[in-house]
Amino acid sequence: MSATGPIFITGGTGFVGTAVQKALKGQPLRLLVRKGELGPRNPDATYLPGDVTDATSLTGAMEGCSTVIHLVAIIEEHDEATFDQVIRQGTQNVVAEAKRAAIENIILMSAIGDRNDPRYPYFYAKYRAEESVKASGLPWTIFRPSIIFGPGDGFINQLADLVRSVPVVPIAGNGQSLFQPVSVNEVARSFAWAVDHPESIGRTYELGGPDILTYDEIIELIQKQLGTTKRTVHLPTGLVRAAVTVASPLPKKLRPPVTIEQLKMLEIDNCTDRSATPDLAGRPQLRVQNGISYLTP
Repeated sequence: MSATGPIFITGGTGFVGTAVQKALKGQPLRLLVRKGELGPRNPDATYLPGDVTDATSLTGAMEGCSTVIHLVAIIEEHDEATFDQVIRQGTQNVVAEAKRAAIENIILMSAIGDRNDPRYPYFYAKYRAEESVKASGLPWTIFRPSIIFGPGDGFINQLADLVRSVPVVPIAGNGQSLFQPVSVNEVARSFAWAVDHPESIGRTYELGGPDILTYDEIIELIQKQLGTTKRTVHLPTGLVRAAVTVASPLPKKLRPPVTIEQLKMLEIDNCTDRSATPDLAGRPQLRVQNGISYLTP
């Protein structure tokens, strides 16, 4: 099932998308980019302006493409960009255009933890996005990664910024929430594998790293990489939630480095006992402690 036309990628210039571009090196790509998000030029790619939340901007964008890789999502709501609008509606818009263009395969990035439960808006939006892909009538593949790490990530780097900026590191809850951090390059290679393997069609793959770590253990690894040993303090989740709510009208730099939705997500372990990464990535997996040298004190 090698691609018979360009591969269309949404979110292709983002953190994961940039790695996916590299994993697909040599294959013709067509990248949907929003204004101001072009990034470094890829000689294998053509660039089209557009936004998944604007269905009209997608009209004709996939014409002649063979595969769609849909990566666009947000982890924090802001202004009019809600989880429902960007993740659920954005995916439905992409699916509608993919059907019109008779795409051969649509590959979706979802997330471990997605669920049919409106109490968790991020995971609920991911669930509804998956459902729209499955109901599309198109051949599909779905990937659900755990927390993704690598240079430029939004998780390890955010925690490192917190560790650097405070004398005592605050941790919401008991610090025992579980994560299975997976390298961005391994996630990218999994997407590239799916492009060329028909056995991926109709399957959902969970992608985790080689280690399941508690939140406390991740903070400890970050401190070791930064060369510091600051004390940590566990704060009741309710207290942190109240602080986040009170601080919400303030500029972002003055707000706590966590959102209400992220606090909710700590209730759900972000790991899997059926990770497909070892089979799909094609090489030994990178452990967090060996893969965060991009952090500097």
